[in-house]
Amino acid sequence: MLTPKDISGVYVMAPTPCLEGGEHWSNTNSVDLAEAERMTENLIRDGVGGIAACGTTGECAALLWDEKQEFIDTLVRVANKRRPIFAGATSLGTKETIRQMRAFKEIGADGVFVGLPLWQTPTLENSIRWYEELGQAVPDMPIMVYSNAMFFKSLFPLPFWEGVADRAPTVITNKITSPAITEKLEEIVEKTGDRISYLPQEMGAVDAWERVGNKIRGIWSTSSSMGPEPSVALSKAINANDKERMQEIRDDLRSLPPFRPQDQTDPEKYLQFPQLNVQAEKARFRAAGYIKCGPARAPYSDDDLPDDWKASAEANSKGWAKLRPKYAAAAGSSPAALVAAFI
Repeated sequence: MLTPKDISGVYVMAPTPCLEGGEHWSNTNSVDLAEAERMTENLIRDGVGGIAACGTTGECAALLWDEKQEFIDTLVRVANKRRPIFAGATSLGTKETIRQMRAFKEIGADGVFVGLPLWQTPTLENSIRWYEELGQAVPDMPIMVYSNAMFFKSLFPLPFWEGVADRAPTVITNKITSPAITEKLEEIVEKTGDRISYLPQEMGAVDAWERVGNKIRGIWSTSSSMGPEPSVALSKAINANDKERMQEIRDDLRSLPPFRPQDQTDPEKYLQFPQLNVQAEKARFRAAGYIKCGPARAPYSDDDLPDDWKASAEANSKGWAKLRPKYAAAAGSSPAALVAAFI
């Protein structure tokens, strides 16, 4: 069973490849399993530390239960214990998430990726008890907390992590997506870091390392679905305590065209991101060509994405593609593996 010390490297938040035509609500078998096989093999070949599936980018809310099971089974079978697979099991309530966790355990997933229940806004006690009870029900299934303040309507403050560290022993890691964690990272890691491994995103990873040092052993990434080489190189630099290399990679990432329109003076445009997350991510994944992610599934549609968002996503993707050859050697990829992305 995985422990916090086992969490290292890049954890890619992968899309769930969609068959052409699978975006319509009438399609009950939308997952491109052949592409899921290819995606998993290529991500492992190119150096990721693990795969977290069926989160937001993985369209968890748009998949039928049968589709999720088939997809996770494919990832588990192809990975064959070479890398951990965390299966998304967020739902509206405790009993349903437990049902999914048990099924994923049976399939052979190494852990589950779980946010908070998505109906009534949970209190602090609700939130802690949620993970406590998941662990009681499936005590041999490690949990990655999806601490997204935007979607789960919680700030995930220090008392939450203290409670989880004390009462939910199967929680071993966390995808940092909450300003409350970022603001109090030192204190949270000091009090709970031996129990929980904290994963920052690429753009914040060097800052996190500068603040808490080798307590940061891994990062999470959606950008790795465009080819993981830059993220893998960054993760290796962090684990080698190579500050000069970290700063070089951070500078390269900061030089990329922004993923979304950056007119911060227009709050309505900024607030569009929760409405366009899946569509925008898929736009840049398609532009990259590393994963054939297919269209966005109902109730969302690629037609939802405004032209300026689409242009930003595609520009970001092209910039990322130019970084991949530079960092291919550090990620362990051969030049031949990159050819398809640039023809």
